[in-house]
Amino acid sequence: MGLERAELIAPQLRAWAERSIVRIRMQLGEGGRVRTRRRRKLLVVHLDGVPRSVLARAIEDDRMPFLSRLVKSGAYYFDGAFWGSPASTPAFQAGLLYGVRHPNLPAYTWFDRDQARTIRMNVPRDAHLIETRVNDQARGNSLLEDGGSTYLSLFSANTANPLAISSLAHLENLLPRLWAQLKGMRGVRRRNAWEYLRVLARDLLGAGTDALRWVRQVRDHRHELQFLLNRLFVVELGWGLAWSRALIDMVRGVPAIYLVFGNYDEVAHRRGPFSEQATAELFKADRALEELYTMGQVAPDRYDIILLTDHGHVDSVPFEQRGGQKLEPFLLSPRPAPLPEAVLTALRDGRELPKGRVRSPEEPVVIESGNFAHVYLTRGAEPLEALDLLGHHRDVLARAIAHPDIGIVALRRGNGAVAVVRGRVFAADEIDQAPLSPEFSRRAVADLLRELPHMKTAGDLVLFGEAVRRSGTVGFAWEFGSHGGLTRTETDSVVIWPSDAGLDLGGLSHSTQLHERLSEAYRH
Repeated sequence: MGLERAELIAPQLRAWAERSIVRIRMQLGEGGRVRTRRRRKLLVVHLDGVPRSVLARAIEDDRMPFLSRLVKSGAYYFDGAFWGSPASTPAFQAGLLYGVRHPNLPAYTWFDRDQARTIRMNVPRDAHLIETRVNDQARGNSLLEDGGSTYLSLFSANTANPLAISSLAHLENLLPRLWAQLKGMRGVRRRNAWEYLRVLARDLLGAGTDALRWVRQVRDHRHELQFLLNRLFVVELGWGLAWSRALIDMVRGVPAIYLVFGNYDEVAHRRGPFSEQATAELFKADRALEELYTMGQVAPDRYDIILLTDHGHVDSVPFEQRGGQKLEPFLLSPRPAPLPEAVLTALRDGRELPKGRVRSPEEPVVIESGNFAHVYLTRGAEPLEALDLLGHHRDVLARAIAHPDIGIVALRRGNGAVAVVRGRVFAADEIDQAPLSPEFSRRAVADLLRELPHMKTAGDLVLFGEAVRRSGTVGFAWEFGSHGGLTRTETDSVVIWPSDAGLDLGGLSHSTQLHERLSEAYRH
């Protein structure tokens, strides 16, 4: 029998929450409450990029003491989940927030055939464009409709709240509403302005010292300035604002809140998922979770708080660092390369090779998406399939297949897709026979092959870095923690939910299933 929710709340935090509610109500006035038809209230806390193994170990070893208490007491269930391919935030959020099964989102960054340019989901105008597409597919089917809010997500999910990446595309609409977002924040503060600035200065000094040490260690300064800026605006200021607004929203009675904790993901990309810096972010998340949980129980309307991860991170060793050459010049070298006869036969699949030559109007594009890469050999509206590649880009295909740091080459064949692994070709229903490293998830590889025909925006070739050590792969981008690939660590996610909420969130095999079950419980 699990503990009652009230028994999980520390007395001093309960007192803080009660005082905060009084202050927030005074600052917001009579019009602060939200009118909604929803009877049950929901807060989803998205721990971006935290591997299941890391989270489970943190709970077992009490390195996240409050979350450990929730799970070990029986108050919360902890279960694994598989959200579908790719293991990347855009595809996950399209499934969770909108219920879209095939959102055509192949990565966080890709070359978009319709736009004829590279899309980056941290660019507000790009995020807004993609959200418009996803919303059209969903026909407005948002988990957060009818007064919900979202913070630090890619998509606004049809909420009036402006603190999502896609919302920043229209600053003319955002700025007039920004003051409303700040209103009430003094009610939840735990320290005064001077204390806050002192802590911020200390953290930034520590980040600067860490950056200098890291540059000396890897002898490369790429991304360090951007990392410092992200730590200031995303990890420190952004998260502080989002956390405060979520607390205020619970006092206001907002029916559904989606809050993304992206700090771990941000640090893991640059320092690795098992680094001291990444571990420190888990402790920060645990403290915030305890405060959110307390407010969710003390507020006028009780909230069910659900935690989840969208993907995991693996250690990543840059392809360039291992071989001294970036992926693009290697693939596009003018030198001929032999293609094994067995691969040629399997990809032809009894068909005749095309005659003539494909004329590409522009140069090929190689997008390094972490420990996987999308290779666009033409900029045409439609992706190429195996016969086109064999007839006109055979050397590129041969180089990708032969390189020891490229573990899987995925491509379209006819109406389906196949993977080339160590010189052999496998369809989705044949992956159990593939000579994959134990680090790869055969389930994820098969799922990717089934999804690839639905992803027009994916490359003509999709390359995945080889697993070179336990929970570590070759990465194509210059980063030291990657996701989006096909390892077990990246694709084995987590959902944690209250045992007294009358929900069954176990055994989920796609993010759209989570959307369906939460919609059924909370959207009426």
